[in-house]
Amino acid sequence: MLGAGVEDAGRAFFAARLAEALALRQGVLPPQTTGFRLLNAEGDGVPGWTVDRFGDVLVSQVTAAGLEAVRAEAYAALAETLPDCVVMQSNDVPVRRAEGLAFAGEEVIHGELPAGTAEARFTESGLTFTAELAGGQKTGFYCDQRENRRRAERLAGGRAVLDLFAHAGAFGLYALRGGAERVVCVESSARLLERGRHHLELNGLPPERIDWVKANVFEDLRERTETYGLVICDPPPLVRKRPDVDAAARAYKDLNRLALQRVAPGGFLLTFSCSGAVDAKLFRQVFFAAAVEARVRVALLQPLAAAPDHPVAITHPQGEYLKGWLPTVRGAGGCGRRAIRYTEDMATPKEELIAARFRTTLALFEMGEAMLRQKLRRKHPEASEVEIEAHVREWLARRPGAENGDGVGRRVAWPRRS
Repeated sequence: MLGAGVEDAGRAFFAARLAEALALRQGVLPPQTTGFRLLNAEGDGVPGWTVDRFGDVLVSQVTAAGLEAVRAEAYAALAETLPDCVVMQSNDVPVRRAEGLAFAGEEVIHGELPAGTAEARFTESGLTFTAELAGGQKTGFYCDQRENRRRAERLAGGRAVLDLFAHAGAFGLYALRGGAERVVCVESSARLLERGRHHLELNGLPPERIDWVKANVFEDLRERTETYGLVICDPPPLVRKRPDVDAAARAYKDLNRLALQRVAPGGFLLTFSCSGAVDAKLFRQVFFAAAVEARVRVALLQPLAAAPDHPVAITHPQGEYLKGWLPTVRGAGGCGRRAIRYTEDMATPKEELIAARFRTTLALFEMGEAMLRQKLRRKHPEASEVEIEAHVREWLARRPGAENGDGVGRRVAWPRRS
């Protein structure tokens, strides 16, 4: 489990891994940052062990029974590496139940926390936040989105910003510091919105430029009509198990369709999935389908991932759980009628032929996609509904558009099943 050449998982082994991990963080963390992932399980050569640092508090999660059996040596090495820090273990992790381990509560392993301490304060790129030490999500704060928050700060200047699934407001605060005209944070949890207001106060940012909206994000997006120069869509996992991936793909598609419709022309979207069961390829296909249904012209600018203090072992691709895209929306378009209605003023035979083929494609489209889906199901009975849907949307979208009419009828290769 610990890699080739490892004979003894003793204190010396853990001390070496921790020293290696700490050296990496010193090289990749931005200035004024005291909250980060210190140890990232497989990515740092210690499967089943993650440690986040929040100022002088280390929050650990052990998710493997084998590691739990030798945790005394692991924690002794951690205490020797950072002797001035309090070390606590969070046991509220579902995978511990599967491993037959204690599943509830927190344990203070090293040092002492003052009575009644419920949070740990830390800085991230100069902003001040708090991590919940009990009852929070993950280890108390999402360190993995740090670089994407910094990216949002760079994009927010002079723009109206919509932050969906705002959690404790970190993206919104970065946007405010980046010069956003105003920020709207949508979150369904009143407790998290209160934490967001607390973070705003800690950083002395202008409260008049940020709105806190308690709402279901899907319902809010269906009712919202305003557009924004930057939309951030960072939902919690919509699927945790592969059997549920079809339903999750539909949810991700609907969510991104609604989010794309709220991006102003020339604006940006930061969209993410942290569901391990939805890999990067599937997420891109789902986003493609969302853009087609939103009837907008989209250009992908950059793939997004977790911050570099979350390294991924080359032998453990499952560690790439966080994936995302930075696209820009260039206006209305896509494969819908508005995007391809340029037939009346065409003169050349080639353009007339293209227009005729456009009309044929539209007629087939309007007869319904069900016929195409039925054909694909007969031809590829082993394919899942997610693959069928992605293939249909991609095939339809590669009909001619206003910018590339000679692509009529170009088929998409059926994706190979891995």
